[in-house]
Amino acid sequence: MAAYLLLQNKDPVALAKGNGLRNRDIPYSQIDLRPLNDDLKSTIAGFAKYAVTYDFTFDGTITNNVNGSLTPTTTFGSGNRAFPFTAALDRSRQNIQTFRETDTFGDLLKKTPSAYCADPHHNVARNYVYPITGSVGIAKQLQDFLSLKVFSNLAGKEGPPTFTSTITFKTTMRGTADPTVVISPVVGSTTRSGGYGLTSERSDEHKLIVGFAAITSEMNGAQVAEFLSPGTLFQTPRGTSEEIASEKAVNESILRFELGRQSGPVIVNSSLLSLF
Repeated sequence: MAAYLLLQNKDPVALAKGNGLRNRDIPYSQIDLRPLNDDLKSTIAGFAKYAVTYDFTFDGTITNNVNGSLTPTTTFGSGNRAFPFTAALDRSRQNIQTFRETDTFGDLLKKTPSAYCADPHHNVARNYVYPITGSVGIAKQLQDFLSLKVFSNLAGKEGPPTFTSTITFKTTMRGTADPTVVISPVVGSTTRSGGYGLTSERSDEHKLIVGFAAITSEMNGAQVAEFLSPGTLFQTPRGTSEEIASEKAVNESILRFELGRQSGPVIVNSSLLSLF
């Protein structure tokens, strides 16, 4: 937003508002954009109803294995006889969690509290241990969507144009221990030796499917003024056509790329198919 307003180098009002946004002097929701010219106001307000859906899947597996061996050795007159045997205990636990959130661009701009980012000048870095909590590349997905929408006539068969992207992260942590026990023999006694191996592994696969939907209906003059006014009075009603379209785009991505790769028969809930 700041970069767009600062491009209007012959418009002192736009430049002043752009500098205020760039410097983060006050929260975005408190900046009054109503003094801008009509073209700028129309362009900015045109993004208010754009919708985004995030579908998260957390798939965590913990594996703990114990493998042991014991070799009794009995001494005979003609030599030694060994009777080795092994045992193993393999355990694993898996936990899968999924959840979905939907936002509109207008609500994200106007209703996100300033305390959400402790330092508004600091961008969250990538987290290589738990990658879903850091920078996951949303900016690139948003740029691709807007580029297709603005410059490539992105369109939908029915309803607003949509765009989906799937981001997958996998983190694996392993640890092993392999101690060996040897009991020194006494003359004429039985010698025993053995060992046991401990293996522990944790595998986390995090998947994020992002679905964007463009606007289908324009806002009237009163809605535009409300959106551009300082304060948080603006609110998009839940279940707009844009939000429904972004959710449908995510569901289509799951049906097309996730279920299609499953082996064997797949049962699809009728409530999911009813969205189409």
